[in-house]
Amino acid sequence: MVGVGYSCSCLYFSSHPTVSRFSSTSTKNAISAGNPIWASTNSFKFTQISCKLPESANKGITTSRKMEDYNVAMKRTMRNPYEYHHDLGMNYTLITENLIVGSQPQKVEDINHLKEDQNVSYILNLQQDGDVEYWGIDLPSIIERCKELGIRHMRRPARDFDPDSLRSGLPKAVSSLEWAISEGNGRAYVHCTAGLGRAPAVAIAYMFWFCNMDLNTAYDTLTSKRPCENLFKIVSAPFVGLENTDVDPASNEVFCGVGS
Repeated sequence: MVGVGYSCSCLYFSSHPTVSRFSSTSTKNAISAGNPIWASTNSFKFTQISCKLPESANKGITTSRKMEDYNVAMKRTMRNPYEYHHDLGMNYTLITENLIVGSQPQKVEDINHLKEDQNVSYILNLQQDGDVEYWGIDLPSIIERCKELGIRHMRRPARDFDPDSLRSGLPKAVSSLEWAISEGNGRAYVHCTAGLGRAPAVAIAYMFWFCNMDLNTAYDTLTSKRPCENLFKIVSAPFVGLENTDVDPASNEVFCGVGS
């Protein structure tokens, strides 16, 4: 898979030990040569697409402090080397032909990009209101732009860094994602804040419950394209005890005896 850089030369997963870092010049050369921009010594490739820098990048230390606090919390909870760089803009990975996992859209231009460049017709937002407010995202304008472009915007909030909250909301989130993909009218974009916890978990659950994959295969399918190897405990926690989940084929509702 080939990555495309829009306005930034830094890697989103810059702290990952096996991911190479390219300058703007080398990135352009890689594109010209038809080579993948992002590559690692583990021989997998993943799509990395960043949109234009958000206006919040100009807020200096305020945004910087928010990122620092967020990444400290993420590393403490998830025990991995990844970081979320809000100032680099939205990023995402194509997991299957109809499923994209990524970080939060930050402005209406991100919605334009998803529609025009990736044929996204559905967005599944897993953020809570507090997440949106923390990053200063104008969600009403994003939702309005979705309506104008014919994108169905859905919300299934789950608390960040909280496996119990994710577990309780997982059935409805996966059901919404399955409905969107089964409609066949375009790709589904599922996101949380960084696209490293809640969104990958929902995507893995979807592949586990609806794509005839066991949990390990679903996990490997996602992480081979969007590296989250050290996320396994967080991602797998919501599935404990749900291996025998039943799905109503008529409604695509998921029944597993957990909270709604």
